[in-house]
Amino acid sequence: MVYGNTIVLDENTIFKSLRRGDITFNEVFGDVLHFVEADTSSSYRISIGSDSQVGKTTLFVTCIHVHRIGKGAIGFLHKSHLARPIKNLREKIYMETCVTLQLAYMFEQEKIDLIRDVLARSGRGVTFEFHIDIGEKGKTKALINEMVGMVKGLNFTPKIKPDSYCASTFADRYTKAI
Repeated sequence: MVYGNTIVLDENTIFKSLRRGDITFNEVFGDVLHFVEADTSSSYRISIGSDSQVGKTTLFVTCIHVHRIGKGAIGFLHKSHLARPIKNLREKIYMETCVTLQLAYMFEQEKIDLIRDVLARSGRGVTFEFHIDIGEKGKTKALINEMVGMVKGLNFTPKIKPDSYCASTFADRYTKAI
């Protein structure tokens, strides 16, 4: 949902499941939990990230990628349009990071604990990663300390390019439809 110049994600936000179509965040979490329960002998990596594309408007795509290590993955995405083009790189990356932060907070501790409890019985685990669309090469290099510091300061595990595939590859793939 967009309010003025702000994008807001909440429990009623509609995500596109790459398997089922449009679903709410609570249904996304149910799918994630079911995916994990279906194979408790595997380890998992849950990554979240956003990318944006600027045209006459700015399209933000925020993604959830659940990787069953070595055995496939499921994914979900949400698209938001800001009515104006964001020309300033710092503002664009900041907005991407803030939208991803909103999504990270939707995975509240109860939800994380529920996933970990399912896997604890088999001795397997899950890692949660926050992917930022910045890297050591290119114009975003100057933003690394700022964005990584913000994400770490809020107690999330940040990843940047080339390890931030949820933002730089998965989300990026769906921003091209602007």
